[in-house]
Amino acid sequence: MIRSTSAYAFASISVLFLAFACGGSDSVGVGTGPGGACAANACGTRACDPTLGCVDCTSDAQCGGANKFCIVGKCEACRSNADCGTAAPSCWPQDHTCHPACTAGNCSGNAPICNSATTGACVGCNTAADCKNAQQPVCNATTQQCVQCASNANCPAGAPRCNGKGECVQCFSNLDCGGTTPVCDVQEQKCRAGCTSDVQCGGETPKCDVANSRCVQCLGPQSCSGTTPVCSPDDRCVQCTSNANCAAPTPLCKDVSTCVQCIGDKDCPPATPKCNNDVCAVK
Repeated sequence: MIRSTSAYAFASISVLFLAFACGGSDSVGVGTGPGGACAANACGTRACDPTLGCVDCTSDAQCGGANKFCIVGKCEACRSNADCGTAAPSCWPQDHTCHPACTAGNCSGNAPICNSATTGACVGCNTAADCKNAQQPVCNATTQQCVQCASNANCPAGAPRCNGKGECVQCFSNLDCGGTTPVCDVQEQKCRAGCTSDVQCGGETPKCDVANSRCVQCLGPQSCSGTTPVCSPDDRCVQCTSNANCAAPTPLCKDVSTCVQCIGDKDCPPATPKCNNDVCAVK
């Protein structure tokens, strides 16, 4: 008889992942901090998860149709056997899709173990003892696949954070980065060059656009002065962004940048009707 995976607990791996999910500074699920993984617009139109980075979903509410369960950042067809029908009663954790129950000997590939007496699912592992590859020594409780890590303690110095997929990565947020690569690339979960404060900028681009992790010339009018007192939409100090910033004898703002006398012939008086290189001249 196949029991629902919601009722059947994988006891040997649940203990391991309980500490992983709930505990301390070494667990996945830490806060992101300033400029962190889920900063505004970090993932564009996709959702952002603090430990997975850019994902398709962070809750079931963002899924629907045939794939209504959000599991490890993806919308899937089933979370347990209770979500499957009689024709395909087993929810296989490797792809969270309903399958016919397995029998001994008909599982292969990355899921060679058949749990015929319990869930009817082909799995990659039930416990860490099933994981023979030294590079993937941990059995992930959600996918029942052998993975790199269950906590940060399993990861090397070059990739010290364990994400929700059981992968060792460099960062979850800017707080995990520093030096010449102070910005956490959310999609890749790798540290990259950029800025997190004005201290990391200088020269012609002294201000840090923290939202986009880039050094720019200005952030608002208070950053500009002299002959270029206005901060443009692309963060450059310019003469103008509209005609309101200009005055005679150059009352028009050209290219959201420069005050000029004319942009076309229509801007010139009868005495000097030709606009030539932004200056009104005789024909």
